[in-house]
Amino acid sequence: MKRMLFIAALMGMTMIISGQKSRVLSVFQLIESEKYDEAKEAIDLAVWNDKTSRWHRTYYAKGLLCQKAFEAGFEKGDIKKTNLYPDQLVVAYDAYEKALQLDSRNRIASAIAVQYYALANDFQNLGEKYYLKKDYSKAVEAFEHALLLSKSPLLSVVTDTNLVYNTAMAAYEARQWDIAISYLIGLNDDAYSPNTALLLYSAHVNNGDSLLAEQVLFDAEERYKSEETIVLQLVDLLVGTGRAEQAVAILDTASSRRPENYYFPWTRGLVFQQLKLYDQAIVSLSQASTLAPGEVRIYYNLGICYYNIGVSINESARQIKSNLEYKSARREAMEQFREAVKWLEKAFELDPADQQTISKLNQLYYRLQMTEKQKTMELLIQ
Repeated sequence: MKRMLFIAALMGMTMIISGQKSRVLSVFQLIESEKYDEAKEAIDLAVWNDKTSRWHRTYYAKGLLCQKAFEAGFEKGDIKKTNLYPDQLVVAYDAYEKALQLDSRNRIASAIAVQYYALANDFQNLGEKYYLKKDYSKAVEAFEHALLLSKSPLLSVVTDTNLVYNTAMAAYEARQWDIAISYLIGLNDDAYSPNTALLLYSAHVNNGDSLLAEQVLFDAEERYKSEETIVLQLVDLLVGTGRAEQAVAILDTASSRRPENYYFPWTRGLVFQQLKLYDQAIVSLSQASTLAPGEVRIYYNLGICYYNIGVSINESARQIKSNLEYKSARREAMEQFREAVKWLEKAFELDPADQQTISKLNQLYYRLQMTEKQKTMELLIQ
């Protein structure tokens, strides 16, 4: 009799457990029917029920519900479907991971692997949406989950470097410097793009490490064989920290590697101009003007160099005692001013609205007593 009662109780317990599990299994049908609210109610009960809270299929069902509801609502902007749970895709991922942890016999790994391919794409799409909305912190979280999934042992995929770049960019925009640096270092080591090096440089600067930032630029200048943006950023850094001679050496190397690039002799001319080495500046700027005959600012810079030479001669002339030598110096200064006019007029021809050119020509025409031309410039001054 006691044995019969035990068997009856055991059968009753089995039926209860079976009933609870069948409720979980019904969730899959509700998902297929897109009855997501009903499916959520059933799965939430199953997660808390002692009979099903340790069953791997409970969490597989929850993960699938979160993912399928999100996918159904994402394209149409249906918040009701994408917000069944806060951070719904993260909940899906955590549920799948819980299912794998409880699945001691490895019965659903292949099914979850299929979902992981889609889930990685879901996270990437979500990250892009957050990025466009400028919610960069959320974008980082979504992109990092996509990367985490791509590295899952269930999947056989190569990490998408574009996804790594997107993650780095989101972290950069979110000013999460350590995270941004961690991704940018790998991309930069793989020579992903010159922009990666510039971003890494800037991230180090913002993170308070100027030495590492500088080293990034020096390495990138060699890695990318004097790519323009890298060289110009490095030159700017060197000039700004009082290392103009080193900047000139960098520009010399860049010009030899890329002789067709007019920015390098132009920039070298500007560095010499800043150092008041006007003769050397004129040589470099003339070279740049040959490479880029339509670049108005080069002509303007040439004109300013000749103008500054003339001013310098005039200032020196004030110390001359001999009247003949004084007059000779003044004539030389006027020659420099006339040469300045020649180049500034070229700049004016290319851009007759530029106020800097107009103002400087106005000064020079007045100094050279070119009255009619000076009156024309006066009318153009705003």
